[in-house]
Amino acid sequence: MCNKCKCAGAGLAAFLLGAVVGAAAGVLFAPAKGEVTRRKLKRWADDTYEDKKEYVLEHAGELKENLKERAGEVREKLAEQAGVVREKLEEGKNKVIKEFNRRKEELADKFKKD
Repeated sequence: MCNKCKCAGAGLAAFLLGAVVGAAAGVLFAPAKGEVTRRKLKRWADDTYEDKKEYVLEHAGELKENLKERAGEVREKLAEQAGVVREKLEEGKNKVIKEFNRRKEELADKFKKD
């Protein structure tokens, strides 16, 4: 996760914690009746929900784009490594075939002598 995302997450958490503490203090020290207080809290919760929903959706798009970029980079690196592995396997296969043929010829020569 990038530093920008970590900072955004920490800032969001701090904001939400402050909002909850502020709301609790407001409820405890408010001189209004319970019904009025509940109505205010509901309005505040609805407003906060909508604001944060937009914020999360906005940053979700950025995170999605970052993941797409990283996935592309990983795909490219894997393709490069796959090419290297294919070359090494081909070299190994050629060495095994060459050694097999050499030993086959040795055995053939040995049986011809006998």
